Amino acid sequence: MSEETTTESWHSGLSDEYRGNESLSQIPDLNTLAKSYLDAQQYAGGSIRIPGEDASTDDWAASNAKLTDKVPSLLNLPSDESEARDAMYARLGRPDTKDGYKVEGADPDFLEWAHENGLSNAQVKAWQENTQTQTKQDDEDSDAEMQAANDLLKKEWGHAYDTKLAQAKNAVMAYADSETQQFLLDSGLANNPGMIRLMAGIGATLTEEQSAGIESSTRFTLSPTEAMDRIGEVRRNSEHPYNIANHPQHRAELEKMERLYSQAYPEEV
Repeated sequence: MSEETTTESWHSGLSDEYRGNESLSQIPDLNTLAKSYLDAQQYAGGSIRIPGEDASTDDWAASNAKLTDKVPSLLNLPSDESEARDAMYARLGRPDTKDGYKVEGADPDFLEWAHENGLSNAQVKAWQENTQTQTKQDDEDSDAEMQAANDLLKKEWGHAYDTKLAQAKNAVMAYADSETQQFLLDSGLANNPGMIRLMAGIGATLTEEQSAGIESSTRFTLSPTEAMDRIGEVRRNSEHPYNIANHPQHRAELEKMERLYSQAYPEEV
C-alpha cells in the first residue's frame, strides 16, 4: 500500500472491531500508524510497571530495583529497621556511628538519638547551632530582666535594697527545695519584682536563726516608703522624745531621724 493511501482506504482493511475506533480515526496513513507504534514500543521499554495491590514482596523489590536503576538519586523508604534503612540514612548523610558527627560539645545522648533517627551531620550541626543561639538569647533576656528588676527595686527600696534582697534570698532558701528554686530560675520568677517583694516580706518575718545570713548592720534598714511612714509616726506623736527638746533622749532621736531621712531620700544622700 503506497504513502498516498487515504484514511478511508487503510481503515477499510480493519475488522469491524477496530474500524470505527476514534483514536485510529486520528491517524491519516500507515506511516503515521507505524511511527506511533514504534514510539509506543520505545516508551514502553523505558517505563516501569508499578505492581498491583496483590503483588508480592519480591514483585515490589524487583520494581524498586528497576526504579532505582533508572533514577539513581531516588530513595526508597524501607518498611523496617533493615540494612536497607541504614543504607538510605547513609545516602542522606548520616555517619556510620554517633561518633562520626562533626560537631563539638554536643550532648552524647543527643548524638545517640540523632543517629538512631537517621539525622545527617548537617542536620545535627544546624540543630546544635540553633540551640546555642537560643540559649544565648535566653541568657541575655534573663540578664536584662534581672537588671530591670534590680534597677526598679533599688529605686523603690533605696538603702534597704541589700537588706530586703538578702531577706528574699533567705526566704527562698528556708522554704523552697532545690526543685522549686530551679523552677523559679527557669520560669523567670526569680527576676520578677513582685515575687522578690513577696519573698522579702516573708524573709522579714524569719527568726534570728533563720535569718542568720543577713548582715546585722543592714537588718533594720528601711525602704524610702517605710522610712517616710516612720517619720510621720514620730512627728505625729507629741510625746515622742524627738518632739521634746529637753527630753534626755532628744539628741539620740535627732540622730535616728537623720538616718530615717537618709533612707527616705536616698538619692539626695
